[in-house]
Amino acid sequence: MSDSQKNPKVLSDKIIDLLVSNTFQKNGVNVEKAKQKLSDEQKQMLKDLVTDLTSQVNSFVKEQPSQQKKPK
Repeated sequence: MSDSQKNPKVLSDKIIDLLVSNTFQKNGVNVEKAKQKLSDEQKQMLKDLVTDLTSQVNSFVKEQPSQQKKPK
């Protein structure tokens, strides 16, 4: 069994990384330069956003197995 099957969080983290890096690449964003231009307030807002999204994804992933077991 692969890591992503054992731990759904691994899969969701990989998907998020892929989507974010793909979006940055398409829009010509240099991550290192962008980090230097962010204010402390913006950095904190991004950290809060990531925390919120992570908890939402984890809740969603936890609900999925129970929904898959229900007969249709």
